Amino acid sequence: MRLTGKVALVTGAADVRSIGFGMAQALADEGADVVVNDVAAPDELEQRAEELIAKGRRALALQADVTDAYQVKQMVKQTVEKLGRLDIVCSNAGIIRWEPVLEITPRQMQAILNVNLMGNVLVCQAAAQQMIAQGDGGRIIITSSVQSDLQFPVTPVYGGTKFAMHTFVGCLALELAEHNITVNHIGPGWVRSALNDAAPDQQTSADIERQKAGVPLGHRPGLPYEMGRAAVYFASPDGDYVTGAFIRLDGGLALGK
Repeated sequence: MRLTGKVALVTGAADVRSIGFGMAQALADEGADVVVNDVAAPDELEQRAEELIAKGRRALALQADVTDAYQVKQMVKQTVEKLGRLDIVCSNAGIIRWEPVLEITPRQMQAILNVNLMGNVLVCQAAAQQMIAQGDGGRIIITSSVQSDLQFPVTPVYGGTKFAMHTFVGCLALELAEHNITVNHIGPGWVRSALNDAAPDQQTSADIERQKAGVPLGHRPGLPYEMGRAAVYFASPDGDYVTGAFIRLDGGLALGK
């Protein structure tokens, strides 16, 4: 219960099979009260909050678009109004499109950039402003990807936004250190989350077996909750002296590549 008394906000957490909800569960299991956010699926989002309340935590469902600065600020404001403060932010909302470079459209490219880049900037900015106002530090955790390290075909724009998180996180860590706010990011590899259901290389049982064979540790995909445990590390006292860091959570997928 290392996070008792802390309030966390997790974006992109409506789907029960999302990394965001895995983070929310892991944080709640360590004692944090949790606000879950998503842009859509309000009924699912409310259900996620109810599941956290069933753990004995305070929880709140807030629908907001992370690409809209006003909605993001209101989300942070409502978090503080309802739960009293904001200590931990998991900026997790993201989208992916599988497109060969010759088929990328401006519309799809802009959608990815809006959520994966601008969304992270807006959420982190609003969170940092609140944490600075509180005066006792905070933790910001971004979900990037194993694609921060590796390159894959048919996801060049998505991969570019995730690689950008290396620089973004480092810059924030330097700027916010004087306020005792740490900024770190996690890099999931193959996770059987709802986000990956449409992946072209995961559509048949043979595809899945090939994916498993490529993961040295356990020959299996990662679990959303396992991603959440890494967020707990950064958010807890164990991460007091850690900022600007990246943890790759891929079962060794990237090794040798």
